[in-house]
Amino acid sequence: MSAATGGPGGLPKGLPDGMPAPRSQFEQTMEGLRVQGRVIHALLLRELQTRFGRGHLGFLWLFLEPLILATVIGGLKSLIGRGGMGNVPPFLFVVVGYAPYFAFRAIINRSTTAFQANMTLMYHRQVRLLDIMLARNLLEMGAVTCVLIIVLAGTSWITGFAPHDLPTMVFALLLLFAFANGLALLVAAGCARWEVLDRIVHPLTYISLPFSGALFALHYMPRQWREALLWNPQANIHEMLRDGMFGDQIPAYYDVYYVLAWVVIVNLLGIAAVRAVRARLEF
Repeated sequence: MSAATGGPGGLPKGLPDGMPAPRSQFEQTMEGLRVQGRVIHALLLRELQTRFGRGHLGFLWLFLEPLILATVIGGLKSLIGRGGMGNVPPFLFVVVGYAPYFAFRAIINRSTTAFQANMTLMYHRQVRLLDIMLARNLLEMGAVTCVLIIVLAGTSWITGFAPHDLPTMVFALLLLFAFANGLALLVAAGCARWEVLDRIVHPLTYISLPFSGALFALHYMPRQWREALLWNPQANIHEMLRDGMFGDQIPAYYDVYYVLAWVVIVNLLGIAAVRAVRARLEF
Protein backbone atom coordinates (compact mmCIF):
# COMPACT_ATOMS: atom_id res chain seq x y z
CA MET A 1 0.00 0.00 0.00
CA SER A 2 1.42 3.38 -0.94
CA ALA A 3 2.05 6.22 1.50
CA ALA A 4 -0.52 8.33 -0.33
CA THR A 5 -3.38 6.04 0.64
CA GLY A 6 -2.28 5.24 4.16
CA GLY A 7 -0.10 2.58 5.69
CA PRO A 8 -0.41 -0.36 8.01
CA GLY A 9 -1.55 0.29 11.55
CA GLY A 10 -3.45 3.41 10.58
CA LEU A 11 -0.38 5.59 9.91
CA PRO A 12 -1.20 9.06 8.53
CA LYS A 13 -0.87 9.57 4.82
CA GLY A 14 2.52 10.74 3.62
CA LEU A 15 4.48 9.29 6.59
CA PRO A 16 6.97 6.40 6.24
CA ASP A 17 6.28 3.29 8.27
CA GLY A 18 7.30 3.69 11.92
CA MET A 19 7.37 7.51 11.91
CA PRO A 20 5.27 9.18 14.64
CA ALA A 21 2.59 11.65 13.63
CA PRO A 22 3.64 15.29 14.01
CA ARG A 23 2.36 16.99 17.17
CA SER A 24 0.07 19.96 17.02
CA GLN A 25 1.19 23.42 18.09
CA PHE A 26 -0.85 23.10 21.28
CA GLU A 27 0.82 19.80 22.19
CA GLN A 28 4.27 21.28 21.57
CA THR A 29 3.42 24.28 23.75
CA MET A 30 2.16 22.09 26.59
CA GLU A 31 5.25 19.90 26.39
CA GLY A 32 7.45 23.00 26.57
CA LEU A 33 5.56 24.23 29.63
CA ARG A 34 5.97 20.85 31.32
CA VAL A 35 9.71 20.91 30.65
CA GLN A 36 10.06 24.43 32.05
CA GLY A 37 7.96 23.45 35.05
CA ARG A 38 10.39 20.62 35.82
CA VAL A 39 13.32 23.00 35.36
CA ILE A 40 11.86 25.56 37.78
CA HIS A 41 11.08 22.81 40.31
CA ALA A 42 14.68 21.60 40.14
CA LEU A 43 15.96 25.16 40.52
CA LEU A 44 13.73 25.64 43.58
CA LEU A 45 15.19 22.57 45.26
CA ARG A 46 18.71 23.67 44.37
CA GLU A 47 18.12 27.13 45.79
CA LEU A 48 16.78 25.65 49.03
CA GLN A 49 19.81 23.41 49.47
CA THR A 50 22.24 26.19 48.54
CA ARG A 51 20.81 28.72 50.98
CA PHE A 52 19.82 26.52 53.91
CA GLY A 53 21.67 23.24 53.54
CA ARG A 54 20.10 19.82 53.80
CA GLY A 55 19.11 20.07 57.48
CA HIS A 56 15.50 20.49 58.51
CA LEU A 57 16.35 23.54 60.60
CA GLY A 58 17.72 25.26 57.50
CA PHE A 59 14.45 24.77 55.62
CA LEU A 60 12.50 25.83 58.70
CA TRP A 61 14.45 29.09 58.94
CA LEU A 62 13.05 30.11 55.56
CA PHE A 63 9.66 30.50 57.25
CA LEU A 64 10.85 31.49 60.73
CA GLU A 65 12.85 34.53 59.60
CA PRO A 66 9.92 36.60 58.27
CA LEU A 67 7.65 35.23 61.01
CA ILE A 68 10.00 36.33 63.81
CA LEU A 69 10.60 39.79 62.33
CA ALA A 70 6.89 40.39 61.76
CA THR A 71 6.06 39.11 65.25
CA VAL A 72 8.58 41.40 66.94
CA ILE A 73 7.35 44.47 65.06
CA GLY A 74 3.74 43.48 65.67
CA GLY A 75 4.43 43.02 69.37
CA LEU A 76 5.97 46.49 69.61
CA LYS A 77 2.96 47.95 67.84
CA SER A 78 0.65 46.20 70.32
CA LEU A 79 2.55 47.75 73.23
CA ILE A 80 2.35 51.23 71.72
CA GLY A 81 -1.42 51.01 71.20
CA ARG A 82 -4.11 50.74 68.58
CA GLY A 83 -3.77 54.27 67.26
CA GLY A 84 -7.40 54.70 66.26
CA MET A 85 -7.71 51.32 64.53
CA GLY A 86 -10.85 50.31 66.39
CA ASN A 87 -11.20 46.55 66.87
CA VAL A 88 -8.27 45.69 64.61
CA PRO A 89 -5.52 43.88 66.58
CA PRO A 90 -2.29 45.92 66.21
CA PHE A 91 -0.22 42.72 65.96
CA LEU A 92 -2.30 41.45 63.04
CA PHE A 93 -2.23 44.87 61.35
CA VAL A 94 1.57 44.89 61.34
CA VAL A 95 2.04 41.26 60.31
CA VAL A 96 -0.31 41.65 57.32
CA GLY A 97 1.71 44.66 56.22
CA TYR A 98 5.29 43.76 57.09
CA ALA A 99 5.41 40.09 56.03
CA PRO A 100 4.57 40.88 52.35
CA TYR A 101 7.00 43.81 52.45
CA PHE A 102 9.68 41.43 53.73
CA ALA A 103 9.12 39.22 50.67
CA PHE A 104 9.17 42.23 48.34
CA ARG A 105 12.46 43.48 49.78
CA ALA A 106 14.04 40.01 49.77
CA ILE A 107 13.11 39.42 46.12
CA ILE A 108 14.68 42.72 45.06
CA ASN A 109 17.82 42.40 47.21
CA ARG A 110 18.57 38.80 46.21
CA SER A 111 18.20 39.60 42.53
CA THR A 112 21.42 41.63 42.54
CA THR A 113 23.58 38.47 42.48
CA ALA A 114 21.11 36.10 40.84
CA PHE A 115 22.95 35.70 37.53
CA GLN A 116 26.48 35.66 38.91
CA ALA A 117 25.59 32.97 41.47
CA ASN A 118 24.06 30.69 38.85
CA MET A 119 26.43 31.05 35.90
CA THR A 120 27.25 27.34 35.77
CA LEU A 121 23.58 26.48 35.23
CA MET A 122 23.57 28.31 31.92
CA TYR A 123 25.55 25.48 30.32
CA HIS A 124 22.30 23.49 30.43
CA ARG A 125 20.31 24.22 27.31
CA GLN A 126 16.91 24.05 29.04
CA VAL A 127 17.80 26.53 31.81
CA ARG A 128 17.07 30.18 31.05
CA LEU A 129 17.82 33.35 33.00
CA LEU A 130 14.10 33.91 33.48
CA ASP A 131 13.75 30.43 35.03
CA ILE A 132 16.46 31.23 37.57
CA MET A 133 14.76 34.47 38.58
CA LEU A 134 11.31 32.92 38.78
CA ALA A 135 12.50 30.03 40.96
CA ARG A 136 14.23 32.37 43.43
CA ASN A 137 11.26 34.72 43.58
CA LEU A 138 8.75 31.90 44.04
CA LEU A 139 10.79 30.67 47.00
CA GLU A 140 10.58 34.04 48.77
CA MET A 141 6.90 34.56 48.07
CA GLY A 142 6.02 30.99 49.03
CA ALA A 143 7.73 31.37 52.41
CA VAL A 144 5.90 34.58 53.27
CA THR A 145 2.59 33.15 52.08
CA CYS A 146 3.07 30.23 54.48
CA VAL A 147 3.83 32.70 57.28
CA LEU A 148 0.62 34.61 56.58
CA ILE A 149 -1.42 31.39 56.51
CA ILE A 150 0.02 30.34 59.89
CA VAL A 151 -0.57 33.75 61.47
CA LEU A 152 -4.08 34.19 60.08
CA ALA A 153 -5.11 30.66 61.05
CA GLY A 154 -3.71 31.08 64.56
CA THR A 155 -5.30 34.50 65.02
CA SER A 156 -8.64 33.28 63.73
CA TRP A 157 -8.54 30.31 66.13
CA ILE A 158 -7.53 32.38 69.18
CA THR A 159 -9.47 35.63 68.66
CA GLY A 160 -12.05 34.71 66.02
CA PHE A 161 -10.76 37.52 63.78
CA ALA A 162 -10.89 36.10 60.24
CA PRO A 163 -10.07 37.75 56.89
CA HIS A 164 -12.92 39.85 55.52
CA ASP A 165 -12.36 38.97 51.84
CA LEU A 166 -9.80 36.22 51.25
CA PRO A 167 -9.86 36.38 47.39
CA THR A 168 -8.94 40.08 47.56
CA MET A 169 -5.98 39.26 49.80
CA VAL A 170 -4.81 36.49 47.47
CA PHE A 171 -5.10 38.75 44.43
CA ALA A 172 -3.15 41.50 46.21
CA LEU A 173 -0.37 39.04 47.08
CA LEU A 174 -0.21 37.91 43.45
CA LEU A 175 0.05 41.53 42.32
CA LEU A 176 2.82 42.15 44.85
CA PHE A 177 4.73 39.10 43.63
CA ALA A 178 4.31 40.06 39.97
CA PHE A 179 5.41 43.64 40.65
CA ALA A 180 8.44 42.50 42.65
CA ASN A 181 9.31 39.95 39.96
CA GLY A 182 9.38 42.63 37.26
CA LEU A 183 11.53 44.94 39.38
CA ALA A 184 13.84 42.04 40.23
CA LEU A 185 14.37 41.32 36.53
CA LEU A 186 15.33 44.96 35.97
CA VAL A 187 17.65 44.97 38.97
CA ALA A 188 19.32 41.68 38.00
CA ALA A 189 19.92 42.89 34.45
CA GLY A 190 21.16 46.25 35.71
CA CYS A 191 23.60 44.69 38.19
CA ALA A 192 24.93 42.39 35.47
CA ARG A 193 25.64 45.50 33.40
CA TRP A 194 26.76 47.91 36.15
CA GLU A 195 28.27 46.35 39.29
CA VAL A 196 27.95 49.57 41.29
CA LEU A 197 24.15 49.17 41.19
CA ASP A 198 24.45 46.32 43.70
CA ARG A 199 25.59 48.81 46.39
CA ILE A 200 22.67 51.15 45.67
CA VAL A 201 19.76 48.70 45.60
CA HIS A 202 19.99 47.45 49.18
CA PRO A 203 19.83 50.88 50.87
CA LEU A 204 17.00 51.90 48.55
CA THR A 205 14.84 48.95 49.59
CA TYR A 206 15.19 49.94 53.26
CA ILE A 207 14.52 53.60 52.51
CA SER A 208 11.37 52.59 50.61
CA LEU A 209 9.68 51.20 53.76
CA PRO A 210 8.15 54.54 54.90
CA PHE A 211 6.73 55.08 51.40
CA SER A 212 5.41 51.55 50.89
CA GLY A 213 2.35 51.83 53.13
CA ALA A 214 3.28 48.53 54.78
CA LEU A 215 3.16 49.74 58.40
CA PHE A 216 0.43 52.38 58.26
CA ALA A 217 -2.99 52.84 56.70
CA LEU A 218 -3.41 55.76 54.31
CA HIS A 219 -6.80 56.56 55.85
CA TYR A 220 -5.11 58.08 58.90
CA MET A 221 -2.82 60.35 56.88
CA PRO A 222 -3.49 63.91 55.60
CA ARG A 223 -5.20 63.90 52.23
CA GLN A 224 -2.30 65.46 50.34
CA TRP A 225 0.13 62.87 51.73
CA ARG A 226 -2.27 60.06 50.89
CA GLU A 227 -2.65 61.24 47.29
CA ALA A 228 1.11 61.50 46.91
CA LEU A 229 1.76 58.01 48.30
CA LEU A 230 -0.88 56.47 46.03
CA TRP A 231 1.43 57.17 43.09
CA ASN A 232 3.48 54.29 44.52
CA PRO A 233 2.02 50.98 43.25
CA GLN A 234 3.28 49.22 46.37
CA ALA A 235 1.15 51.46 48.61
CA ASN A 236 -1.91 50.55 46.52
CA ILE A 237 -1.15 46.84 46.98
CA HIS A 238 -0.79 47.13 50.76
CA GLU A 239 -4.06 49.03 50.93
CA MET A 240 -5.69 46.23 48.94
CA LEU A 241 -4.27 43.66 51.36
CA ARG A 242 -5.72 45.52 54.32
CA ASP A 243 -9.05 45.86 52.55
CA GLY A 244 -9.18 42.10 52.10
CA MET A 245 -8.16 41.50 55.71
CA PHE A 246 -10.07 44.16 57.66
CA GLY A 247 -12.82 45.31 55.30
CA ASP A 248 -14.74 48.41 56.41
CA GLN A 249 -12.95 48.56 59.76
CA ILE A 250 -10.13 50.44 58.01
CA PRO A 251 -11.18 52.35 54.84
CA ALA A 252 -8.80 51.52 51.99
CA TYR A 253 -7.65 53.52 48.98
CA TYR A 254 -6.27 51.78 45.90
CA ASP A 255 -6.59 51.51 42.12
CA VAL A 256 -6.35 47.94 40.78
CA TYR A 257 -6.00 49.00 37.13
CA TYR A 258 -3.16 51.37 38.02
CA VAL A 259 -1.30 48.53 39.74
CA LEU A 260 -1.95 46.15 36.85
CA ALA A 261 -0.52 48.68 34.42
CA TRP A 262 2.64 48.93 36.50
CA VAL A 263 2.91 45.14 36.76
CA VAL A 264 2.68 44.70 32.98
CA ILE A 265 5.14 47.52 32.27
CA VAL A 266 7.88 46.46 34.72
CA ASN A 267 7.68 42.79 33.67
CA LEU A 268 7.88 43.59 29.97
CA LEU A 269 10.79 45.94 30.59
CA GLY A 270 12.42 43.34 32.84
CA ILE A 271 12.16 40.58 30.24
CA ALA A 272 13.58 42.90 27.58
CA ALA A 273 16.44 43.95 29.89
CA VAL A 274 17.35 40.33 30.70
CA ARG A 275 17.42 39.42 27.02
CA ALA A 276 19.55 42.45 26.24
CA VAL A 277 22.10 41.72 28.95
CA ARG A 278 22.39 37.98 28.26
CA ALA A 279 24.96 38.53 25.52
CA ARG A 280 27.18 40.39 28.02
CA LEU A 281 27.25 37.53 30.50
CA GLU A 282 30.20 35.14 30.30
CA PHE A 283 29.26 31.51 30.79
